[in-house]
Amino acid sequence: MSKSSIFIGLLIVIAFVGTLLRLIHYDRIPPFAATQDEFFYPWAGMTLIEDGIPTAWSWFESYPKRDIVVYWGATYPLVTPWVEKPPLYSLITGSLVLLTGAKELDDVRLSIIRLIPVTLSFFTIFLTGLLAKALFGNKIGLLSALLYVAVPTIVMANRLSLVENLLTPIVLLALYIYSLERGGKLLKAKPYVLGFLSGLAVLTKNIGIALPIIFVVIYLYQRKWKEVSIIALITVVFALVHPLMGLYYDWNLFIDVMKDYQKGHALVGLPELTQTIFRFPVIGHKDKIFLDGAMLAGYLLLFSSPFWLKFKNNFVLLGFPFVYVVFLDILESGGTDFSYFGWHVFPLFPFLMILMSKVLYDLWQKPNFLQSLFFYLILGSSTVRFFLLLSPVFQRSWQWLMAIFLIILIGGFALKRNYQRLILTVLFAIFLIVNILVVINLNQIYPGFPQPFQ
Repeated sequence: MSKSSIFIGLLIVIAFVGTLLRLIHYDRIPPFAATQDEFFYPWAGMTLIEDGIPTAWSWFESYPKRDIVVYWGATYPLVTPWVEKPPLYSLITGSLVLLTGAKELDDVRLSIIRLIPVTLSFFTIFLTGLLAKALFGNKIGLLSALLYVAVPTIVMANRLSLVENLLTPIVLLALYIYSLERGGKLLKAKPYVLGFLSGLAVLTKNIGIALPIIFVVIYLYQRKWKEVSIIALITVVFALVHPLMGLYYDWNLFIDVMKDYQKGHALVGLPELTQTIFRFPVIGHKDKIFLDGAMLAGYLLLFSSPFWLKFKNNFVLLGFPFVYVVFLDILESGGTDFSYFGWHVFPLFPFLMILMSKVLYDLWQKPNFLQSLFFYLILGSSTVRFFLLLSPVFQRSWQWLMAIFLIILIGGFALKRNYQRLILTVLFAIFLIVNILVVINLNQIYPGFPQPFQ
């Protein structure tokens, strides 16, 4: 077998295992109350398909009439037509719930709609590995996929039925296709494929416009005017779908709702988005803090990467996450409870893991004491903390555990390089195993609550 076939086979196995991990308690962790946004997509989709007009819940004041209903102990103000979001994810989730027998809005179950993001996570894991492989080689590709599989924050994020979990694999697929330098007919079709995927990104979430902007900027820099025109034209066609729906149903309502969105997410606070990402490590609302060292390390590496990451495809890897964050920073204040939610940054997660894999692999190849201390302080302390959350009987011994790992790390640098690599490999394996154990036993450390039946 060729190296490429072995790589693909291993990547499929990793993605399959990652999908299985995401299925553990998937309909109760995160809990039913994590976000009610999971319901307005299938509601809008099923009513659009059946009645030709979308109905979902919204608290925006622009809607002139609300039908207040109570399902599963929660209050939902139903509005018609619901025009807040592009329709792609609504149509996907709406189709699924109709196919599985839902006839009324309160027939929608998390156990059904969360199967969509869990399934999408298989492709996200696979594409994370493919993109990392295209940029840095097979080993970093597999390592990136492994990290994406095992980090508890990412596992829980991949269970929420939200548009960001569709946007993420679309972005990864587009960037991977762009990174291909060979392919014959595919090479000729590349701008059309990138335009189509860019259109899907915008049709998934308005901020998905960051994806075509990246390609337009790259091709403008390369003076490839044909590619720029193709991608821009296809993107515009897709981007017009949402406002045209607003025009069809009620243009004035559509404009007023967009103003309400701006008011609720931006004008109520000050620009604090970037600081909020670090201050509130959450999957959903700000009050559900979940400390995860892998995410902290990933963000530190992402925001510092323009200063240290030097390779020819720099912009392919960093362009989307930075443009995406810039748009978030402009559109979302981040300073209030309703101007930032953890899912806003889900599309960044693969890039965090790719960057961390790159640094970890480089560290393994050429062990460095200060770089090792960086990971000891962040990944090491997080690993010890996770272990002690699962084994509270040892919690008073956390200082001894940290000291033991530090002594092993320091002592390793007195040995030859092969032994240093062995020690780093063992420490990484411990980190990976503990994270997987946390994922399997999340019900012990994270609040879980299933959707009620009435």
